[in-house]
Amino acid sequence: MALSFAKDIRPLFRYEDIECMTPMGIPLDDPAWMCVAENAQSVYATVADGSMPPGEPWPSDRVALFKQWMDAGCPA
Repeated sequence: MALSFAKDIRPLFRYEDIECMTPMGIPLDDPAWMCVAENAQSVYATVADGSMPPGEPWPSDRVALFKQWMDAGCPA
């Protein structure tokens, strides 16, 4: 199954996550920004270490899906 930002990754982020991060220059809902490998890697680092999203960290299957998407080249 081919992964895409629009279908697989964007839905992982809650509205609150996007609202919180966008003013900090991290537009989690913008494929043009998120599909840049360096940007995706920085977001991955925070979800993998549990520091994002606020409240409850992502379960391991979500973190693994994000990593799989990055390994596939961050397709939009």
